[in-house]
Amino acid sequence: MNSTPSSKNAKNMYKFSKLNKFSFLFFTIQFLIVTIFLFYYKLTYSAWGSLPIIALFLYFSTSKSLSFNQKSIVSVFSILVYFTFSFLLYGKSFDVIVLLYLMPIVLLIIIRHYKLLLFLCLFIVAIVSIILYFDFFGFDYGNAKYFEKNFTTLFFYFIVLMMMIFLIVLLTASTHVVKDVIDDLKAKNLELEESRVELKKLQINKESFFAIMSHEIRTPLNAIKGISDILKNKIQSEEDQTFLELMDYSSNHLLALVNNILDFTKLNDGVFSLQYSEFNLTGALNSLFKMNERLALEKGLAFEIQTANNIPDFVYGDKNRINQIVLNLLNNAIEYTKKGSVKMLVNGNYDLDNKNKFELQITISDTGKGFDKELGEKLFQKYATSNTSTNSVGLGLTISKGLIDLMNGSILFDSKPNKGTTFYIKIPLPVIENNASNSAKIEHNFQDTAINILLVDDNKINLLVLEKQLRNKLENCHFTTAKNGLEALNLIKENQYDLVLMDVIMPVMDGITATIHVRNLEDENKKNIPIIALTANVGEKELSECTNAGMNDFITKPFEINALLKTILNHYHTKTL
Repeated sequence: MNSTPSSKNAKNMYKFSKLNKFSFLFFTIQFLIVTIFLFYYKLTYSAWGSLPIIALFLYFSTSKSLSFNQKSIVSVFSILVYFTFSFLLYGKSFDVIVLLYLMPIVLLIIIRHYKLLLFLCLFIVAIVSIILYFDFFGFDYGNAKYFEKNFTTLFFYFIVLMMMIFLIVLLTASTHVVKDVIDDLKAKNLELEESRVELKKLQINKESFFAIMSHEIRTPLNAIKGISDILKNKIQSEEDQTFLELMDYSSNHLLALVNNILDFTKLNDGVFSLQYSEFNLTGALNSLFKMNERLALEKGLAFEIQTANNIPDFVYGDKNRINQIVLNLLNNAIEYTKKGSVKMLVNGNYDLDNKNKFELQITISDTGKGFDKELGEKLFQKYATSNTSTNSVGLGLTISKGLIDLMNGSILFDSKPNKGTTFYIKIPLPVIENNASNSAKIEHNFQDTAINILLVDDNKINLLVLEKQLRNKLENCHFTTAKNGLEALNLIKENQYDLVLMDVIMPVMDGITATIHVRNLEDENKKNIPIIALTANVGEKELSECTNAGMNDFITKPFEINALLKTILNHYHTKTL
């Protein structure tokens, strides 16, 4: 950053310290003139009394031990004592000397010591009243001898002139203080602006890094999950099925870690949003529980799920985020429990006034090591760690708390060291009136439907796996593949397809650009072909770009094949209606 403003400000402050020195030098010269004036008119007592004031100002002009305000306060009371002394001696004939009391008053006003100003005014009123009342002018030894001539007017103008010069110097000093403060604020504002620009650059770089990281990790992870899904339908060996389940669990665990990092960043930046859809609540939670069952059993833990009978079949919510919350809590429960059990209780209540609203309640309890009150107070902070353990809860609980808050839900906990932990989750969810048997019938008929699908992806492995997955589910469908957006655009121009599954980031021409070109075609059927984005980018900005380009929907990698089939079914039936 540029250090010039700070250096300039330091220089200005140095100049101001020199101004303070000059101010007291000027006051010294001023009182020397006053002393000469007093000696000239043979006011010797008052003249000699000004010498300590001159010595004090001379000392203040060279001393650095006190601040300007401290010097000013000492000067005010020293001048006050001197003026009172002069008033006692010569006040009877020279009442104009009382005008000099204005000097300390104005000085206190300039340096803004209002409490001292009040005491000063009270003191002046008191001392002048006492002197006048008791007629202490008997100390006026030279009254008759030295004041026969009338030079009161001359003395008055002299005092006014001295006061004006005095005040001009003080105002100049005060102006320099204000100027230095303004310069200091300008320098700090400039530094803040430069910091803001740097932070904005860092934010852009951070978003770019996480987007690239997400894309690069999700792309091979999508292939792993796809291959696992294909092999599950082919392998009959129980041992091999076990290995596939473990591979699927590891893939989901890795995906959860990637999601936690990305979600933590988006939650902090305030750009996170939920993706709502209809889903089978019981099926989703049971799948999550089975996903962790083998890991719990390998540790010798009793692993149990209890689901109430009143749970609705279908609800409207963010299935992936609810899964992520439960998965985070189950992973923690299993990880920190060496012996005993891990249990998940799923129940809830319908809204008394609206049967289409259901408050989901999930209780996850374990008999693990638990945690003390100190860790409990910062449990939902990132990387909260107890003093007695090197383990930490990582980002999982922080993300879970943030997601639950976005869903207008709540999460509470109860824990005792070495006795276990219980988490209580509540999430309100709208209920969807859906007939599961009819949905299954529609999906069964869809499997026998012959549709023409164009698959677009620059990754050969993902393209191969995706085609194989779809062939296993849609036996009568015809698939065509393209390696980039330009190739896909040319195929759409030359052929008729029912639906396009389009990757987003590709060489030659990306999926966004290809979609825009498709939407600008003259042929109405080709122009309105359903395009579903298959993307490893999960940022709000990237997903908005898909929608703005004209894509009908998007599926983020890695995806579940059944979720993809459901999306294809929705848009294929919409097209045929």
